[in-house]
Amino acid sequence: MSQAQDWEQRHAALELQVEQLRAEIDRVDDWANGLFVVLCDLLPPLLKAQPEIAASLAPRWKDVAARFDAAAAQTGQADDYEPLEQLEARKKLYRIAEQLGAWP
Repeated sequence: MSQAQDWEQRHAALELQVEQLRAEIDRVDDWANGLFVVLCDLLPPLLKAQPEIAASLAPRWKDVAARFDAAAAQTGQADDYEPLEQLEARKKLYRIAEQLGAWP
């Protein structure tokens, strides 16, 4: 096998692996988006029915939303111990509940 054929074979194998990884990422992303929709559906009625949960979560998630906004505006990175994407999920849920009047 020539060097060019070897390179083409390796390139084709890599392209297949990349395609498989992209498909897996899409599946995981769709699953995560579905889970987020479930949380958006559950959160407002839960917070209204359980005001003690709302009172506990509201200040913590408000702080997370502020941390996310500050990090995104400054460096685009969160603290070393928590990825920006984890902050973003709680920020979005906080803002959705806020818009729906679910916080005390």
